[in-house]
Amino acid sequence: MKKNKKRYVMIIMIFMCIILFIINFMRYEFLQEDLLFFQFFNSKDQSESKINGKKDVVEEFTERGTSIKIISFHIQYQNRKLKALNLKDTVNNKTLIYEKIAPGTSGRFDILLTSNKDLNYKIEFESKSEKPTNLQFYTSENGKSYHTLEELGEDLTGMVLRKEEKTIPVYWKWEYEISEEQNKQDTLEAEKIREYHFLIYVQGY
Repeated sequence: MKKNKKRYVMIIMIFMCIILFIINFMRYEFLQEDLLFFQFFNSKDQSESKINGKKDVVEEFTERGTSIKIISFHIQYQNRKLKALNLKDTVNNKTLIYEKIAPGTSGRFDILLTSNKDLNYKIEFESKSEKPTNLQFYTSENGKSYHTLEELGEDLTGMVLRKEEKTIPVYWKWEYEISEEQNKQDTLEAEKIREYHFLIYVQGY
């Protein structure tokens, strides 16, 4: 009888442990979703995983009086990483108009890639808000001009070597005074679009 009682107690304890594990796992998933939500709308993306004693963070450096955002990714094999960015935070100070993106504004942000081994990489973008029609992107990687970040991402592949710090600068400009029709489009969009949010994905393979 005592053996049966002990057996029942053990079964109950194991069952409770499983329930606690499931609850904690679900809480972790919800916390991860909340963290991503917070990162996106605050345009501050900090990875909680430390690599070589450092966190992947958005940093800045100053070039000719303009602060340039550096979005760093420490890539690993078959590991896809994500960062959120607001284009308004990358505006060239000399073209900034009323703290927003607008016709005539331009800017730049750098994607910094590092790895502990030689790896191929692929960079992708995902728009999370409306993009001005005449906003264009280009990179010193090939000199081409792109109408969307998604189009740009199709060409951003390559290799990063072990211990290398590879910088990929991405430039953008909201062209204006191109034609009378496009000027009307710019005027309409400038009234409703103040920011442009997007996600950056980097895949190592």
